[in-house]
Amino acid sequence: WAKMLMTPEEYTAMRAERLAREAEAPSVGEPAPDFEVERLSADGKRTGAMFRLASTRGRPVGLVFGSYT
Repeated sequence: WAKMLMTPEEYTAMRAERLAREAEAPSVGEPAPDFEVERLSADGKRTGAMFRLASTRGRPVGLVFGSYT
């Protein structure tokens, strides 16, 4: 916690929050929760078109999360 420039209390609170979030996350093999996001064009520009995960139920979907910057 000292290397993260936190007090022990701040670290404990952060850890408790993270564990609570992880407890609610789906396990491997469980369906992902539904969500909706805006589609981007190949050059990364907004398109206005939306994507909803539930519209793909029963079909394989590959999602990439992250940053390319």
